[in-house]
Amino acid sequence: MAAYTDTLGFNKGTADYPAYGGNRISYIEVVLDFTTIVAARSAASATALAAADTLQVIQLPANSIVLHAGFQVTEAEATNTTATFDFGFTGGTPAAANAFGNDIASNALGWSWAAGNGLANPVVIGTSDDTIDLLINTAAPTNCVLRCFAVVLNPN
Repeated sequence: MAAYTDTLGFNKGTADYPAYGGNRISYIEVVLDFTTIVAARSAASATALAAADTLQVIQLPANSIVLHAGFQVTEAEATNTTATFDFGFTGGTPAAANAFGNDIASNALGWSWAAGNGLANPVVIGTSDDTIDLLINTAAPTNCVLRCFAVVLNPN
């Protein structure tokens, strides 16, 4: 199991709120195109993704509050059709790898988010910057595309 902090093949931005003036609520989105990610990792001679690896996807500033998060499979996996994902926090505070998605299949189009999270049960990030991570459960995807998102409140 490896936890990858690199951004080979995608852009996770910075651990800062998007600049929207005085608006304290931000929508953060990162697209993971695994055809591009796999090619970029190969071109950089980086280790190929495997089951139990994690990708840090959405960076969150300290003290932020995640009001809602999840992802959408916009292009289904055609090669490793047994690939599944968890979406959440694999380290830091809180530590719930499936906070926003649990065992989501990569070969089926659709949205995924945990029913127990949202406005009724927001997630408060600790005093250090953190990330929402994608945990690859069963097999590494090769060609699916995910649109990952978080709605985040800046309490500062």
